Formats: sequence, structure tokens, C-alpha cells
Amino acid sequence: MGLYNFQHRFVPFILDGRKQHTIRAIRKHPDRPGNICHCYEGLRHPGAILLGRWPCVNVEPISITHFGRIIIGDYMLDPSERESLARADGFADFGDMIAFWNGRLPFRGHLIHWRFTPPAQHKSRAGGACRSIIPG
Repeated sequence: MGLYNFQHRFVPFILDGRKQHTIRAIRKHPDRPGNICHCYEGLRHPGAILLGRWPCVNVEPISITHFGRIIIGDYMLDPSERESLARADGFADFGDMIAFWNGRLPFRGHLIHWRFTPPAQHKSRAGGACRSIIPG
């Protein structure tokens, strides 16, 4: 089970389906296709908001270098592909994405993809002290 916390700036992109993946450090027990990605804003804080629960459909190794190279699996993205990845990840452009990663490069991790469905189609509920945008 993957729990993922997102900064507020990414929430609109997640909720409207433009952002259907996340880049994360390698975990001891990484998600695999078929697992459920539990996406939150404010996780582990009072008033956390469940954004959605979506099935993981793909997990790929990703590296981001000091020089702005991005390698997914064994494939190095060209400049237009880097730009597309940045926009799909909720950034204004590739420069904005690299600024976000500043101080944390080089980075090696996973690119985790989920299958988005609009929140109105979910039937799950958040438990405990979390609020949910998912109708019960």
C-alpha cells in the first residue's frame, strides 16, 4: 500500500487528472502494479485530506542528474520529453521542475503511475481524523 503526501501546489493537477504519477525516493517496499496509491494532502497532520485512491499501473526507475538529464528505465529523455514530464508532474515547465529538485540532485527513485478516475466515481471513505474530497 502506497501512502503519498502532496504539497498543496500539486492538488489541482491531481484532482483534475493532469497529474497521474509521482516521483519518489526508492522505498524499502516499493509499490507495484495492482497496489493502491493513497494520495493525500497534509498527511500525518490534523485535517489531512484524502485526494483519492487509485490503482498503481506502472513503476519505473528514474534518475535526475545535476545537469538536468532525466533517465527513465534505460531511456534518456530529450528536451521536449523532459518538458512534457515536468508539465505532467504539475510544474509550469522543466526549469520550474529542476528548481523544485535543487539541492536534492542527483536523484534516483521511482516514477509511480496510477490510473485516475474522477473523485465522484470513488466509493471509498477516508478514515480517522482525515477529511475526504471523496463522496461517501
